[in-house]
Amino acid sequence: MGAKLYSVEELEPILGLHVKTIQRFLREGKIKGRKIGRSWMVSSEDLKEYAHAELAGQESLQSRDVAYWNGRSEERIRVSAVVELHEKDSEEASRITNSMIAALSQKDPSWGPSDFRVAQYPESGTARFIFTGSPVFITAVMKMFEFIGEEN
Repeated sequence: MGAKLYSVEELEPILGLHVKTIQRFLREGKIKGRKIGRSWMVSSEDLKEYAHAELAGQESLQSRDVAYWNGRSEERIRVSAVVELHEKDSEEASRITNSMIAALSQKDPSWGPSDFRVAQYPESGTARFIFTGSPVFITAVMKMFEFIGEEN
């Protein structure tokens, strides 16, 4: 069985690069690939070679990309969670929201790639958090909310 082939569109989330940038890198030979019909395809071996070259050159591949190629399944699994926080005092809801934003902006890199969004509704003292990331990230976030719940 041959190596897996990736299209430019499949490489976009893996490399964190825009499709046009990946196509340019392929044309310039920075990423090895071949054209099949009108589409560029990159083998898993060539992608690993590019990733290792990027790391050796201290360029901008994130640790999540390396972990993906080391076969860590938790880096390939994405989990989403929605948390609604209800506080009678809108200032308290804002304080908790700001604390969560601060904590997550300095998150542990081992948690992998993640995303979070916050919507505040001061009139009702409610904040809605939407999280997407690895199971490790979601578990850590839920523990933070567990701690917040114990405070009250």
